Amino acid sequence: MTQRCTVGGELHGPEVPFCPEHLCELAPYAPGPGGNGPRPDGTAPGPDGDGPQPGGDRPGPGGDGPRPDGTAPEPGGDGPQPGVPVTTCWNCGTPPASETSTECLAPDCRRPLTPPAMLVVFAYGQVEIAPGGQAELGRHGAYGRLFRSYPNVSRRHAVLGVDPDGRAWVTPAHTPNGTFVNGDEIPAAQRSLASGDRIRLARDAEGTVTLFPRQRNRTPE
Repeated sequence: MTQRCTVGGELHGPEVPFCPEHLCELAPYAPGPGGNGPRPDGTAPGPDGDGPQPGGDRPGPGGDGPRPDGTAPEPGGDGPQPGVPVTTCWNCGTPPASETSTECLAPDCRRPLTPPAMLVVFAYGQVEIAPGGQAELGRHGAYGRLFRSYPNVSRRHAVLGVDPDGRAWVTPAHTPNGTFVNGDEIPAAQRSLASGDRIRLARDAEGTVTLFPRQRNRTPE
């Protein structure tokens, strides 16, 4: 059973007795109305933006969750065409209050309705990257809590990124335990990613990629 921090909203697995960051009790967490996939750093969308989701109870990357236009993406697809307005929250599937809404109204979500360029959901959380952004994966750093349960993941294991034009990629670090895409180990060189790709660090830390197209401005014209 997935548990949620009652202070910061982070998600944790059933083996965690209390939130290690806020030192408070955990409450049972049920998925939002949008689907059965997970959230960024192992939490239901957390305030720090790297929310998690052990085991997948929120819209899952790679085609399990709703597209920004409310339809289900095909495996390996890249979602709806740019310029299509958002009709459901990309994170939990909740419909917006109005055409000009900019934030999800679900109490356990409250995420901006504009999705990131890339979302990668791991068992204990998710990583969100904007166009032109990068994120270092490993047991140290901003996303370290996603990999603390995996001793064979290096402190600095790989880097994810999205170019300004929307091309997503992963670059492995020089680590003995390897970085894998769709089950194949990749060399220490940049590798392009597509929606539905599965990234694995070492033996067990696997996440699924979802790419979102850019969407048109939601502010009134």
